[in-house]
Amino acid sequence: MDKTVLDYVEDLKKTKGISVNTEMAYRRDLMKLVRYLADQGIFEVDKITATNLNSYMLYMEKEGLTNTTISRNIASIKGFFAYLIRQGLVKEDISECLTAPRIERRAPKSAAKEDVEKVLSVPNGKTPKLLRDKAMIELLYSTGIMVEELVSLRIQDVNLNVGYLQCHFENNQNAYPIDKQAQKALRAYLKNGREKLLKGRESDVLFPNISGRKMSRQGFWKILKGYAAKAGIKGTITPSMLRHS
Repeated sequence: MDKTVLDYVEDLKKTKGISVNTEMAYRRDLMKLVRYLADQGIFEVDKITATNLNSYMLYMEKEGLTNTTISRNIASIKGFFAYLIRQGLVKEDISECLTAPRIERRAPKSAAKEDVEKVLSVPNGKTPKLLRDKAMIELLYSTGIMVEELVSLRIQDVNLNVGYLQCHFENNQNAYPIDKQAQKALRAYLKNGREKLLKGRESDVLFPNISGRKMSRQGFWKILKGYAAKAGIKGTITPSMLRHS
């Protein structure tokens, strides 16, 4: 059954263009189900019953998993069974018996305006790295895009003449206006920072790391955390809090 799960995830990568994080989440969720079924003596997908799946839901509840996590697992299982049907590996979609638990939606946390202004004031210099970091933080604050979208931006995604950028993420394309402050920071970075960071290397990545490659989410999080500390901010400012401010 392990191979069938891996084949499914590979199919998602080819047909849906899912991100690495989404790929890992699908694989992790489904492998947990495979291990649970193996403990029940079930090793083939066509031997799984609706009772098995409902028992797995009860197992996750007893393990103390949140409704959000259980709902994500259900989505993974439903997608997996849709794939099994398409491949002719099972005749019936028994995952239809699963119902996601109700999830309470909470308003996302945002950072205080004063804290954001303090963070934005720290990368205030002419070095390529400072220009890059300033532009990234201003852009995240200005547009509210996700960090995954921010680090995935290409040079051709930005149109400063019109004042907008385009994000291409998980087969979705969205356009966002850029405010004047972020535009100013981007122009300064593109004029005096990006090419110096690349050091002659060819790349269309808008915000390369010191190796000239795409920056990771964790890399940007470390950058933001460092500036928050230098600004003397008590508590935490995450990229998510900044984009929702």
